[in-house]
Amino acid sequence: MNRSKDSSHDKHLKWQTAPGVIYFLGAGKPATAIRIGVTTRATLLDRMKKTQAHNHEPIELLGVIRFVDGEFPTRDAEDKVRLLLAEFSHLSRFKQGTRGADWFTSSPELLELIAATTLSPETLGFPRSVCTLIDEDVVV
Repeated sequence: MNRSKDSSHDKHLKWQTAPGVIYFLGAGKPATAIRIGVTTRATLLDRMKKTQAHNHEPIELLGVIRFVDGEFPTRDAEDKVRLLLAEFSHLSRFKQGTRGADWFTSSPELLELIAATTLSPETLGFPRSVCTLIDEDVVV
C-alpha cells in the first residue's frame, strides 16, 4: 500500500495537517448503501450536505473515526481509508477507480466495523442527518 504523497503546496499542507475524519454515510432507511470517505473535521458537515443534495435517499452519518494526532492527521486518515476501501472492495457498488467507488452495499460485516470502531456523530457535535422527509416531518 502506497502512502499519500507529501506536498509542500500550501493547500495540500493545510489539508494534511488539519484534524481529519473518516466518515460512514448510510443511504436509505435502513441503509442499503454506505459511503466510506475522508475529509477534515471542519468540512464534514459540508460534505454531508453535498452528498445529500446529490442523493434521492436520506443520508445518515453512521459513525466517524477521528484523526487528530501526529504531524499529518488528515493524510493519516487518507491512508487508513485506502485500507478500508480495499478491505470492503468485495462490497463495492461501482468499479474501482471510477466515480462512486467509495459506495458499498450495506452488510453485517461493514455495519459491525462501524459499530466497533467509530464515534457517534453526536459525540463530536455533528447531526446524524441534514434532511427532513416530507411524509415523516422529522429529521432523519
